[in-house]
Amino acid sequence: MKRNVLIATCVVAIALVMSGGCGGAEAWLNPAFVNTFIGGQFPVTPGPSSAYVLVRVKNETLQNAEFIVTYEQEVIEADDDGNFLYDDFGNPVTRIERTTTRLSTFPDAPANDSGLLVDCSVFPVQRIGLGETLLGEDAAVLIGGAGPGGAGGVRVTAQTLNPLSLLAGNFNCGDTVIFRAFRSTGVAGGVALQSFVQPGSEQPGAFSGPSTFVSYDQVLELHQREDEP
Repeated sequence: MKRNVLIATCVVAIALVMSGGCGGAEAWLNPAFVNTFIGGQFPVTPGPSSAYVLVRVKNETLQNAEFIVTYEQEVIEADDDGNFLYDDFGNPVTRIERTTTRLSTFPDAPANDSGLLVDCSVFPVQRIGLGETLLGEDAAVLIGGAGPGGAGGVRVTAQTLNPLSLLAGNFNCGDTVIFRAFRSTGVAGGVALQSFVQPGSEQPGAFSGPSTFVSYDQVLELHQREDEP
């Protein structure tokens, strides 16, 4: 479970490499950070062989906005020593674990774009959406508040935005999931929500050096070694 905790605590680091708008792939990641592909391109998804789902949030409201991102994983129960538990028939004892992360964004680029990596190497991510319980009445985004990223602001619900499901084929490990909040005169509160997916299967693989996500793995492994007694 240490791997998941480390990823959750690295949200700020991931947010620092996000930049730009949605006008093209070249604006999705900071080229000063990543290893580039020939022609100046760089990875925008973890890719089909990756152990991550990248979740991005994009604030196009011209106000502070705090996105409430939640994902679910079916995890195997473990004992106090970290050993997985199995029933009398040899089947793993599982439960649904829900994790919520609040991502703060601000009106101007690059601070209007943030995100986090979710480890899907051991336990697949089953659902990803906005709101703490992934129900329609949940607050999905807080807009225009005085607190960090819009905390305490106008409550935009997830009523029109269903969570994305692995079983329904909405996304896979290696994909990038994007949640967008934007101004719209046709909805209550003047803010609409949208989700879409960039498939990892479309990510080129012939990079001139390790990709962003390989580099992240290396940083993560270094932290784990430093934490070991």
